[in-house]
Amino acid sequence: MTTKKHLMVIDPAIVKPAIESFNRIASVAPYPVTYHLPALYGTNSLGMYNSNVRGIIVMGSAVSVNDDNKWQQDISDIMIDASSKGISILGLCYGHQLIGHIYGGKVAPLWSGEKKQGERVVRLKKSTLWGQSTSGPLLYSHQDGITIVPPGFDVIAESDLVFTDAIASKTEPVWGFQTHLEATQTFVDNHNIPVDNAKESFRFGHSILDKFIMSLK
Repeated sequence: MTTKKHLMVIDPAIVKPAIESFNRIASVAPYPVTYHLPALYGTNSLGMYNSNVRGIIVMGSAVSVNDDNKWQQDISDIMIDASSKGISILGLCYGHQLIGHIYGGKVAPLWSGEKKQGERVVRLKKSTLWGQSTSGPLLYSHQDGITIVPPGFDVIAESDLVFTDAIASKTEPVWGFQTHLEATQTFVDNHNIPVDNAKESFRFGHSILDKFIMSLK
């Protein structure tokens, strides 16, 4: 167990974990990064959550936050406690929806239960995390989304498909992105995302993700 301040990467995958995405995060971070797979291997490793955690990333999953799995409650408890202590949290896809769910918003199917995948242009508003407003392509693979923004949160990014493409707390260091900032080519292949060349999505997504990682120094 690491005794240094570390970043917790929680991957709630139920079939194929995003190991390449984790490896990339670990290679970028100038501090220890721990990897947790609660849906596949149980929640024991979540016990590493303590005063030595400098930040938390919750990645995607094929389950719905409305299923209220036992391991989801354990993640939720950690997120609520961490945010109250000023520990930064970034939710991606499922992680984004979990933020909406546990902080009092609503998550529901966006397209009559149809899952959609691909690449969409996301427009980001000015933020203390990444600076000036910007836009670029990002990869997505989901059917649910935040349909009611939780109290105390702002919408900080939108697209033609989703009006809540990213949210941020007004008072705590909590951000959520519906898209997959962490995506790599292996992620695209494993999820059969129909994009022939995702290099620009990787570049744009990683640039946002890396700013979060570096903000935790």
